[in-house]
Amino acid sequence: MLVSRESTQALMPHQSLTKIIGEPTHATMKKLEKELAANLIAVACPWGVGRGYLGELLPAAIFQARYGAPYTPPAAAPPAYPVIPPGATTALREELRATNEEAQQHWQTMLHVRRLAVNLASEAIENIYYAELDDPIEGLNGVEIQDLLDHIKDRYCHIDQSDLDANLEKFNQGIDPSVPLIAYIRKQEDCQEFANDGHVQISEETMVTTGTKHALQCGAFTESWKEWNRTPRANRSWLAWKNHWTRAFEEQRTIQRLTGGEFAAHSATQGQDDALATQMVTSLDNLAMAAVQKNETIEKLIQINEMKEKTITNLMAQLEDERANSKKLLEIIHKAGLQTGKNTNSGSGNHYTNWDPNGYCWTHGYKVKKWHNSKTCKTRNNGHKEGATRANTMGGSQENIGWKPRT
Repeated sequence: MLVSRESTQALMPHQSLTKIIGEPTHATMKKLEKELAANLIAVACPWGVGRGYLGELLPAAIFQARYGAPYTPPAAAPPAYPVIPPGATTALREELRATNEEAQQHWQTMLHVRRLAVNLASEAIENIYYAELDDPIEGLNGVEIQDLLDHIKDRYCHIDQSDLDANLEKFNQGIDPSVPLIAYIRKQEDCQEFANDGHVQISEETMVTTGTKHALQCGAFTESWKEWNRTPRANRSWLAWKNHWTRAFEEQRTIQRLTGGEFAAHSATQGQDDALATQMVTSLDNLAMAAVQKNETIEKLIQINEMKEKTITNLMAQLEDERANSKKLLEIIHKAGLQTGKNTNSGSGNHYTNWDPNGYCWTHGYKVKKWHNSKTCKTRNNGHKEGATRANTMGGSQENIGWKPRT
């Protein structure tokens, strides 16, 4: 059964997005993206990790860190008809047909979602702000939603260094234990997205390390930290962090309600816990700083490698030029040498006196210069014999055997 674009759009809560009047700003674009995200989540998707087609909107790294698995849409459409092996039973044939039909429906739905996302976003933004992408014939048919939004944000939603500094300050603000932890989680993820829009990445490792430090600063979480620290390092993802510390904060609030005390109230051992927490926070600060320095070092190494590659490319080009010039020079010298030989034979000068009438070279034969013989030869063939002479060629070259110098 075919899936229509209209039936797909009907599943979306925002049939149109809030229009942006005039030049887009980062704030108006984030509101548009929030409405668009709600639409994409509302359409079921077998490869969306329970978040519908949100992976069409979010950068791949952020999606995987946030939801624990990658968004993996198929790269190509399923076959028009199922592949049924010979001798298949009726039940198997029906199962293969049903599977193929389901795959066709998911593929059609994905294509509709992609076009709907672009159409809804473009209708909410004045077309002068994406005119570069709007082909006169094809329109925006070849443009994906991330490309459209990135194009607009890069050109009009300028994020300067002061914005990034303010975002980092907000990112480093700790947890308010009086409200659910989801408030802190949303804040951190918003800061990560803002930094990404400004082309300054906040890695998943930094998210986890900073969050752990902030949790410890709330006090009364030493045991929770010990449990987290026993988690294999490879499994300390942002999703795992959210699950672990959400549970820890909920348990602490339950204890608070049962005891009637305040959050992080001091117990008999609270002083020791606070001291241990302070030490752990300091260690996490050092880890976070090391991660930042590691990123900076990697960036510098990448820049150095790029400079080296450019230098090597330039040197290779210069070497090729030198080779070409040398080849031309050798050709000129060679031609000049041949011309000198002709002048010698013509008797126009005394150059013929350079030839040795009694000379011989095992490699070059009978016509050699006075300094050239089998023993002094510089360019020898295999098996060259230094003792070869005219009187005893020792099986050497017979080239120019009848040659005699002019007198």
